[in-house]
Amino acid sequence: MGIKKLEILAKSSSSETPYTVECYLEENKMSVFCSCPAGDNRKLCKHVKQIIAGDDSILYDENQKNELEAIRNHLKETEIPLLLSELEKSESLLEEAKKKAEKAKKNLGNAILKN
Repeated sequence: MGIKKLEILAKSSSSETPYTVECYLEENKMSVFCSCPAGDNRKLCKHVKQIIAGDDSILYDENQKNELEAIRNHLKETEIPLLLSELEKSESLLEEAKKKAEKAKKNLGNAILKN
């Protein structure tokens, strides 16, 4: 299999103009580039995360569901779904920890800052 390029137009939360997400599929790997500001800085953006998660709500053009499905099928041959799952679990644990820290901070404040 050679390199197959798929382009997805992703919704932007900040403008009417969609971002272009380029996906390069090759054997058991994939490279993805997004035209959003985070993508331009070579950071993992929400557009790429939603596309690799198979979330069709990110699609600017509903007619690109076939392209999204092709990407999802290709991902099955890679380690990317496992890595995405690890990221999602870590982000969930981080959110829980932030909530616990805020609660502990509030409780400490209530205990030492009595009127």
